[in-house]
Amino acid sequence: MRYPQLWEAVRTTWHRAPSERSSPAQVLAEHMNHILVNRYRSEWPGGIAWDRNTGDLSNRPGSRVVTVWIDGVEVQGVEIDMDPLVYGVGASLEQGGVMTAVLPREQLEYIRIEFAKRA
Repeated sequence: MRYPQLWEAVRTTWHRAPSERSSPAQVLAEHMNHILVNRYRSEWPGGIAWDRNTGDLSNRPGSRVVTVWIDGVEVQGVEIDMDPLVYGVGASLEQGGVMTAVLPREQLEYIRIEFAKRA
């Protein structure tokens, strides 16, 4: 991101009823596309970012189950590690919802990926 903003990098999403759209992989894919469309329009090597298919990414190469730290507790999450510009990670939250983070690859060495709930 040219001017990274935390409010864009980390997102919490909640759906009234569970569906394929509320899976961590799908919510993360949508968040990644939002960042690509709004921050990397000219850099994305595949053309126009909003033409990218955002179907269920859980079975595609570069997506895998990982450990995510939320409030000092290990939680099973998913990462999408196939985009040359951004890295994404997400997890379901205890009381419902999905937390996702989409981070610029060029800044990953400076970021410790851990999350805390606001009080």
